[in-house]
Amino acid sequence: MNKNLTLIATVLALSLSWMGCNKSGKLDQASTFTTPTGPVELKLKWPKGERVVQDMNMKQSMEFAIPGQAGPMKQEMTMGQEYGLTVLNDTPGGGHEVEMEFLSARMRMGMGTKTMMDYDSTKKSSTDKSNPMADVFGKIVGAKVRYFLNADNQVERLEGIDELLNRLTSGTGGNAMAPFKSMFNDDYFKKMMSQNLFLPAKAVQPGDTWPVKIDFSMGNMGTMVTDYTFTFQKWEMHGKRNCARLDFQGTVKTKSNSNPTPTGMSISDIDGTTSGVSWFDPELGIIIDTTMNQDMSMVMNMPMNMGRSQGGPGSAQSITNQMSQLMTIKLASVK
Repeated sequence: MNKNLTLIATVLALSLSWMGCNKSGKLDQASTFTTPTGPVELKLKWPKGERVVQDMNMKQSMEFAIPGQAGPMKQEMTMGQEYGLTVLNDTPGGGHEVEMEFLSARMRMGMGTKTMMDYDSTKKSSTDKSNPMADVFGKIVGAKVRYFLNADNQVERLEGIDELLNRLTSGTGGNAMAPFKSMFNDDYFKKMMSQNLFLPAKAVQPGDTWPVKIDFSMGNMGTMVTDYTFTFQKWEMHGKRNCARLDFQGTVKTKSNSNPTPTGMSISDIDGTTSGVSWFDPELGIIIDTTMNQDMSMVMNMPMNMGRSQGGPGSAQSITNQMSQLMTIKLASVK
């Protein structure tokens, strides 16, 4: 059961990867951007040859209410991921060709006082490498996916997904990798390059608001739906950069999938709230820093005898998960 619960937490965490001043490269240079007196367009920029490195960190606490148990099962998890984005070429019509490379990954999970997993791809002594999640992280590091963006920064096509999936499944049993193959699809990687969806479609000034609704596929486990309201609070210095401070708040819901997963597991309800702040640098044309808090309740339906040959249809239990998490995504460098 723990493997499936961890997968859900990972999907929720990675679905937030659109966010993302640290002292490196252009980030350590003082802004030359002058605060305007009227509306300004907040648009992503992709200068040819530029390379940015983003670092995501998440701290998550969960409590599982399991039928028949006297008290909740508690889980603590921290997860981090670093990846680079390199602008390879400009394309006809004003688009861009961008390569994403996964640079490192780390994850630690504990149940009560017991450490269930402790993995860091940057350390040769990483423990628990036999854990399926650690195996996935280890294989994804070094993988590359190429994006072709149009002039509106929308993903028109991807290259490298099949190679990545072959890399993940190499030397691993098909059943063990089935959930990850379902998760790591085109839609998943498109969402990782969806920063433009959260920026306003027109020029804005402090005090303006705009709605954002995003559907995120969790494979056979359904679809997570986030509804945000963004507010341009003010111009604010963030480190050495003159940024637009964007506050946001919203809700998280779910659309259930009528088709069961290979394990018979499903999610019948997700209900949560989210809030946070991002700093957008109009001179560099990128979100340089984001902090998000999220609280949610999730109801999962799981077979009583998951992973065993016995146990007929209908033998299932509902598990309620209360989760709180803090996400931070920062630019490590812009060069």
